[in-house]
Amino acid sequence: MSRVGLLLVTHGRIGAAMLDEAREILGEALENVRVLPAAQCTSREALHDAIADADRGDGVLVITDLGGASPANTALQAANGHHVAVVTGLNLPMLIRAWNYRDKALDELARCTVEGARRGASLLR
Repeated sequence: MSRVGLLLVTHGRIGAAMLDEAREILGEALENVRVLPAAQCTSREALHDAIADADRGDGVLVITDLGGASPANTALQAANGHHVAVVTGLNLPMLIRAWNYRDKALDELARCTVEGARRGASLLR
């Protein structure tokens, strides 16, 4: 069984709010998901520490809100030297999927998480 950690790095309270809603929907504590607001990512060292804290032994899936923005860029820089995958575009289906498939290996979990985001977005008319 994989022990991949989950870390949300987002602007403001986006990560905390998403995590709260996922807990409500799933009816579970989601205790092993860490949240780091971008304002606390003032250095790569702060993110290194958050990654180390989230790591449960098999790496960390870092999920950020916006690709190309500060949280994603800092996460990519901090990932160097760690067993980390960075996924951008945080949404609720993505987070729920990451939680439900958290026992998969890091690379497979990253792919499943992105697929959850894709399947969660659709045009309804």
